Amino acid sequence: MNLKNKIVVIIGGSQGFGAALAKCFIVEGSQVVIASKTKSRIEATASSIGAMPFVVDARKEDEVKKLAETVIKKFGAIDIWVNSAGVFKVFPKNELIDISRAHELFDINFFSTVFGSRTALLYMKEGGVIINILSSAALDATRAKNAELYASSKWAVRGYVEAFRAEVEDSGVGINVYSIYPGGMKTHLHDEALPKEFENFMDPHDVAQKVINNLKQDAPEQNLIIKRLKAEI
Repeated sequence: MNLKNKIVVIIGGSQGFGAALAKCFIVEGSQVVIASKTKSRIEATASSIGAMPFVVDARKEDEVKKLAETVIKKFGAIDIWVNSAGVFKVFPKNELIDISRAHELFDINFFSTVFGSRTALLYMKEGGVIINILSSAALDATRAKNAELYASSKWAVRGYVEAFRAEVEDSGVGINVYSIYPGGMKTHLHDEALPKEFENFMDPHDVAQKVINNLKQDAPEQNLIIKRLKAEI
């Protein structure tokens, strides 16, 4: 795929991997819209990289649809939609699970992907690409020590995306659905509980470039696994 002049929407694009991916698309000549909940952060990032900002709570499907409607109105199409919103939370084993935190984890990691995928499918009138950012934890949860709920949320996303992809393929609408399974990256995702091996995590820009390189192939991998040297979460 030639990415020049493609209209790209990235939910979760204000920092970390989403912002790194936005930068890579812009280098390729894409028109990029980045969306996130925090107005000041998304506007600052957009200004620094040359993207269009949009404030959205990805946990609310009506707001995600407003994002899509705004992009269609401005650019006339959506070519690539990226679901990259995510949070990482740990839950101490000697305490009762904080249900509000657990629901927030699933609302952001799982339902933002559901809402984003459904919306992209609705507004991509002439085909396109939907990219879902998962985690190596969705392939092997045994390394998710002290992060069982996080791994569970990513396994849930994996199940949804695989079912969603099968339905899209059967419908013949010309939309390709890709899943990205990166290992640990040096982002703010881990601010709450910094892993001891954090210094060995991958640079998000390097991971983003691998995603771009895959998209540019004649036959991109549908399930792109990006490991670090010592493949742990």
